[in-house]
Order: sequence, then structure tokens, then C-alpha cells
Amino acid sequence: MLGSTLTANALVFFDQTAVVVALPYIGREFGAGAADLQWVVTAYLLALAVFMLAGGRVADRIGLRRTFFAGLATFAVGSLLCAVAPSLPVLIAARFLQGIGGAIVQPLALAITTRAVSESQRGWAIGALATGGTSFLVFGPLIGGFLLIADWRWIFVVSLPVAATSVLLGRNAMRRAKEPEPRPVPWGSIPLLLAGLTLVVFGLVSGAELGAFSVVPAVAGLGVLALFVVHESRVQNPLIDVRLLSSPMLTTALIALFAIQFSVFGVTVYLALYLHHRLGLGGVAAGAVIAIAGLGTPLLSQPAGRLADRFGPRRLVLPALILAALGLVLLAVLAPLGGVLILLPGLVIFAASRPGVFTPAGTGPFLALSAEQRGFAASLATEARQLGAVFGVAVTTAIGIAVHGASLLDAGPALGDGLRVTTLVSAAVCALAAATVWRWMPHAAPVGSGSRA
Repeated sequence: MLGSTLTANALVFFDQTAVVVALPYIGREFGAGAADLQWVVTAYLLALAVFMLAGGRVADRIGLRRTFFAGLATFAVGSLLCAVAPSLPVLIAARFLQGIGGAIVQPLALAITTRAVSESQRGWAIGALATGGTSFLVFGPLIGGFLLIADWRWIFVVSLPVAATSVLLGRNAMRRAKEPEPRPVPWGSIPLLLAGLTLVVFGLVSGAELGAFSVVPAVAGLGVLALFVVHESRVQNPLIDVRLLSSPMLTTALIALFAIQFSVFGVTVYLALYLHHRLGLGGVAAGAVIAIAGLGTPLLSQPAGRLADRFGPRRLVLPALILAALGLVLLAVLAPLGGVLILLPGLVIFAASRPGVFTPAGTGPFLALSAEQRGFAASLATEARQLGAVFGVAVTTAIGIAVHGASLLDAGPALGDGLRVTTLVSAAVCALAAATVWRWMPHAAPVGSGSRA
């Protein structure tokens, strides 16, 4: 059973980052610029952000096992459509379908794993699931680079046997059980969140084509998101219970998670384009460079978690966010000088900072909410990371286009300027998050203290 959930979880993480190194090749085949290419990443992340909170509710009604396998099937169909996509719009739609499958699989992999093991093994099982997932998140670009030797479509082809393996491993091992008290699925919340996020992202990246008119979809999206917040505060079973955000521990932890994931995906996407078009690196070399920026996450996450348990999240999250900002500033200063080696100091510092935010800030929702709300706490932490990834890609792509232009087919110095500016923006987001943590995150909070934290 654990083999099935580990395989499925790794697959979802892999497809978040592996496609990044393929963007230049996809752009060349379909004649696409940065504004269009970012949707190959954003469509997947949008689907994860919107549908992940609903996946558990669906499982409550039809059973974990059936929903988990339905998510894997959806992911596999999306992967197949990506592999055979004849055009960029079809590829983007297939990536969205992949993301829906991933949004179902990822939280259910955790739920199935924790229910299948004893209390004494639960921590080990969760650690194995997290380490495996983050390892594939980190090494996804490197593995993707090797697959590019054949063709970019192989990044999606390999998902098919992996998904089939997960089904075979888990078919007989998983219990056929439903939740004793199913909660209704908040279907009315999903279109509001999806429409709002999509409009805002479209407005951000459409400046090159629409000019000043790009503010129209962005403002409309913000209006829809405001309507979503109002809707969530009034319904009995909300997708996101916004009333719980009054807790300083909860809110600052979510801001920290948003900021670090904003930086990870914002920098990674533009860095991949810079490595290929400006420095002339192939897929394997570019994937290796990108992987350096994530090495600290699987290596240091568990020690960071133990320190957070002992000292509270604030003492790790605050210095880690400052370190992330410093590493990104160093990367921004050195990157335009050219050459791969000049990138390494900033990337290594950034790599060291990330586990100091991810794991400790991830404990914040559990400290702020009661034991009965742990499932929701995990959903909030995941949602904050996904939204950070969505906006990281959208904002930095929009800024890069403003500096460099919509086309990425030339390798002029402006591409280095684009990387510098987008990296500085990511550093500013981390710095603002650090200031928020310094001002409002409590030094410690008892478990289940709720809004009193």
C-alpha cells in the first residue's frame, strides 16, 4: 500500500517541476513566447490549487480507494493527452486535467498512508511520503533534462507506466471504506475560486498583448475572489473557512509558505529559460543547475521539523526567509554577469533557506487549530503553497515580459536583465514575509489554541 501512495505522490510532485526544463523546446515547436508558455506550468498549478481542497470531500462521499484511483486515472489521461498534444492550447488543457488528477491524488495519498499504519509508524510513514515527494520535486528538472534527449513529450509518457504501477500496487492493499460522517462537497465555491484566480493570472501576463486593458481581467478576477471570500464566510461547509484566519500564528505561517513557494516557482521558470536561451545549456545541464536550488529541502526538512517542534516555527521561519531573500539578491546581482558558476552561490544560499520555511511554517496551522481541525490545517498549508506557486509564475513572467519582451527566441542581454528583476521581486516577497513574521508570528503556541495563538 505504501508503495502505491509513495509512487502516486512522487508522480504529482515530479510533474510540477520536470516540465520547466522542457519549456524552451515546447516554445520552439509551437512558436510560443513567455506569456503563452507560462500557462503550461500555471494550468497545472491552478488545478492543484482549486481542486485539492475538494478532493477530500469527494472521498468522504464515495470512499478513499475509489476516489484515489479515479484521480490516478484522470492524471494518466491528462498525461497521455499532453504527450500527443498537437498544439499549445491542447497541451495547456491537458495540463489542467493532469492537475485535477493530482489535486485528488496528493491529499488522499497522505490520508490513506496515515490510516494504514499504526500510531507508532505514522511519523515515519508521513516522513517517507514527504521526503519522496520533495525529492522528485527537486530532481524533476534533472530527470526531465535526461528525457529531453529523446523528446519533451517523454516527460509525460513516463507518467503512464508509473500511474499504472501505483494502481497495481494499491489495488488489493487499500481498504474499501467510506468516512462515517461524509460532508457535502462545496461545489459552489470551486467555480468562484477558479474564475477569480484565472482572471487575475491572465491579467498579469497579458500586458504585452492587451496593454492597459490587461487591468480589466485582473480587476475582475480580484472582484470574483472577493465574492469567493464573502461566499465562504456565509456557507455552512466552506471550501476555505476564512473565519479561522484571525489567528496570527495561522495567518503568518500561511504567508511564509506562500512567499517561499512564490519564489521557488517564480525564479525556477525564468531561470530555466535563461539557462537555455542566454547560456545555451541543454536540458540535462539546466536541470542539474535548477536541482541545486532545491537540494536542501529533502536533506534538511526532517531536522528543521524537529527544531520547530522544540523551539516553535518563528525561530526558524524568520531567519530562513531573510536567508532566502539574501540568496535571491545575490543571484540577481551575479546572474547578468553570465556563466553557470556565477549562479551557484545564490542558488546554494537559497537552497539552504527553503527547508527552514517549508517544514516549520507547515507546523503553524497545526499549532493554531484544534485536533479536530488537523485535516483542514493540512489543506490550508497545501493551499498556501499552491497559490504561491501560481502567483510566482504569473507575476515573474509578467515582469520578465515587461523587461525582456514577449519573445524568448533571442539570447540578448535583456534576458539577463529579466532574470535579475524577477529574482529581485521574489527576494522582496520573501523580505515582506519575513517582516510579517517578525511583527506578528507568536514565539510559541500551544496545540489547539485556535484564534488565541
